[in-house]
Amino acid sequence: MSNNEQALKMQSASNMMTWIKLLGCSLFGILFFLTPMYIDGAWTIALGILTGQITLWLGDNMGVFTTSCFVMAAIVSVIYNVSPKHMAMKLPMSDRLIASHWLWVIVNVSAAVMACMTLFQVGPQWLISEQTGVTAYIDVAGAIFLLVGLGCLLLPFLTDYGLLEFVGTMLQRPFQKLFNLPGRASIDTVASWVGSSSIAVVLTNAQYEKGYYSGRESSVIATNFSVVSVPFVLLTANVAGLGNYFLQLYGSMFLICTLCAVITPRLPPLRWIKDEYYPAQGKTLNEDVSHDESRFKMAMSRAYSVAATSPTPKKSLQRGWHSMMDIYLMMMPAAMTIELFTLAIYYNTSLFQTLTYPLSVLLELMQIPEAQAAAPGLLLGLFDQFVPTIIASELTSLKTKFVLAGLSVTQLIFFAESAILIMRSSIPLSVRHLVAIFVIRTCIALPLLVLIAHLLF
Repeated sequence: MSNNEQALKMQSASNMMTWIKLLGCSLFGILFFLTPMYIDGAWTIALGILTGQITLWLGDNMGVFTTSCFVMAAIVSVIYNVSPKHMAMKLPMSDRLIASHWLWVIVNVSAAVMACMTLFQVGPQWLISEQTGVTAYIDVAGAIFLLVGLGCLLLPFLTDYGLLEFVGTMLQRPFQKLFNLPGRASIDTVASWVGSSSIAVVLTNAQYEKGYYSGRESSVIATNFSVVSVPFVLLTANVAGLGNYFLQLYGSMFLICTLCAVITPRLPPLRWIKDEYYPAQGKTLNEDVSHDESRFKMAMSRAYSVAATSPTPKKSLQRGWHSMMDIYLMMMPAAMTIELFTLAIYYNTSLFQTLTYPLSVLLELMQIPEAQAAAPGLLLGLFDQFVPTIIASELTSLKTKFVLAGLSVTQLIFFAESAILIMRSSIPLSVRHLVAIFVIRTCIALPLLVLIAHLLF
């Protein structure tokens, strides 16, 4: 065989492998993250089915699993942050697991201690009760560990093999005109609406670090397009006692989140964030298509180019594993500790009721029943997304239930998960920014939800 024939054969094999990665890996990502499935009377996705099966398999051992993760996080945190820096930098994943502040170490250790107390039911009732410690460190933590962990592990199949380049090029114009964002941001929206808001934040950060989004774009996407998933909206409706109004609740979320995505980026603080790219990478995105080019052909060409230089599935899994460990060991202890104290204060004191008295007056002026009981739900969504729904479940008025459930799926910024993920990421948003965006979204969402509630009930 001549050298030319050998070169052609190698080129053909390389082209075949590129197409396998482009079509095979991207198809797996679509099927796992983006394909709705109607199973046992409910809509879900493959990620939800897998996490559900693991949850059933763990059964009563879920507490052992989550507590083990918190203890591991504490041990790793101490080793990485107490060791001399020159030694710690040589440890695996040191760039991810060395905390930026000593407070992270204290939080990790505290979370491990309180998780153990909850598991063994040793300690004060405000900490270990079903409403507080069990909810935070076992029930909610287990769901997030599995959903976000597996999502991070397999997310590269959705992001690394050309799918985003294809979708981004095809949807460039509508996203640019409506939201002033790159077309590939549409995939973040789809990933969160049928998957998970946490996965969407992780995806957005990965795209920012690769130079596909600027600081402003990544900030807008993470705070306005990382919406809650279809399964979570259904869960919210059922828990709040609005199972028969799921479609109305989901439609309201779609309308309000779209309006927020149009309005919020045009107001401070998002409008003040600069269009600067991740310093270590610079700008790498190009979705422009000349007038004499076929958009579909250009989209396929760009997708193929990315797939040709993409890592092997094994290396993508390794990168996904690193992201999963970052979530497990650095984000979850802080997130669940925030949720614990939010629930403990709400159920054991009148602090939030006192602080939100002006909001109860506002709700009364809006003719919302049970205003005083509902008012804390307007504020507590900042700390934990599910608390407004828990409050709604204890009320009797369908109007009030609808407003609180609607807020829980439209405020989006909550420090028990999404805000912590954003703060752990490279996206240039501070606590002050996140609180301001939460307030703006609430101001947009609340009157609209009240209007819809009055029309429905």
